[in-house]
Amino acid sequence: MENVHIPIILSSDNNQINAMAVVMTSAIETAGEGTYYDFYCFLSDNVTEENRNRLSQCADTPRKNCSVTLVDMSPYFKDNAIQYSGKVGMVHSVTTPALYRLKAPSVLPLLDKVLYLDTDTMVRTDLRELFETPMDGIYMAGVPVVWAQIKKSDRNRWLKQSGIPGMDFYVNSGVLLMNLKAMREDGIESKCLALVGKKEFAPLDPADQLILNYVCYGKIGFIPCRYNVTMSNIKHAKRMTALYSAKEVREAFDDPSVIHWTGAGKPWKYYDVLLAHEWWRRYMQSPFKDVPLNRGTKPGTLGNWWRLLKKVFK
Repeated sequence: MENVHIPIILSSDNNQINAMAVVMTSAIETAGEGTYYDFYCFLSDNVTEENRNRLSQCADTPRKNCSVTLVDMSPYFKDNAIQYSGKVGMVHSVTTPALYRLKAPSVLPLLDKVLYLDTDTMVRTDLRELFETPMDGIYMAGVPVVWAQIKKSDRNRWLKQSGIPGMDFYVNSGVLLMNLKAMREDGIESKCLALVGKKEFAPLDPADQLILNYVCYGKIGFIPCRYNVTMSNIKHAKRMTALYSAKEVREAFDDPSVIHWTGAGKPWKYYDVLLAHEWWRRYMQSPFKDVPLNRGTKPGTLGNWWRLLKKVFK
C-alpha cells in the first residue's frame, strides 16, 4: 500500500496536555501500514517545558510512523479568555485554545488539507480513508450536530440569534477535515477572526464551532459518523438515522473509529464513562504514564449508559 502522510492539528493549554498526548498515542497505535501522522500541536504559552518534552516523546515510537511539531500560539487570542468569561454571558466552557484552529490556514501555509482533532477524542482505527475524503468545493467536513437538523426549538433559536442562513450542514468541530488551500484562497480565516467575541454568537455554542459553521455555510460536507461518535449523538441515536442509514449508525456506535467525550464526562476525570478503560490503556502507553490521575465515579453514569445503549441496540 502506498504511504500517506496525514497532518493532524491538536490544540491545548497546559490543563489538557496529557489528553493531547493520548489522542496522538491512540492514532499512532492504530495506524495502518503506510500511514504516517504529522502532528502539529498548537500550544498556549502556559504549557511547561517538561510537558512540551513529553509531547515530543510521542514521536519516539518503535513504529516510526509519526512526527511532532510544537507550534507556539501565544501571539494569538490573548484577550479572549477574559472576553468570553466576563463580557458576553458565555454559557459554555470555552478556552482560548478552542480558537486556535481558526488560524490554521496562515499558521500552516504549506499544507493544503489537514485533519483537526479535539483533545477529548480518541482514535480507534486508521484514518487514511477519512483523510482521503474528497474536498472539492467545500471548506471543511465533519459529523453533523443532530439537534441542529432535527430539534425545531433549538434550530430556530440558533437561526434567529446568530443570523446563520441554515442548520442543514451544521457540524461538530471536534473532528474536522479542513481544506486550508480553499480557505486561504477565499479569506476564510480573516472572516472567522472578525466574528470572535461577537455577542450574538458567544452564548449559543462554543466559539469556534458556530463561527466556522457560519462562515463556511454552503461549503460544508459530511464525513462518516463513525469518525466522530459524540456523547450527544449517542443520546439522540434515533435522530441520527435522518442523516445516516440505520446500519451505519449502529455500526458507528458499536465500534467507533473516533470516540469524542463531549460534555463534562471526560475519561481523565472519571473511570466509568463510555470506553474510559480504552482511554486509560492509551494513557499508560503515552509519555504521561507516570503522571498520576485522580479519577472518580461520575454520578449516575453506569445506569445512564446502560439505558442509552439499550435504546441504540434494541
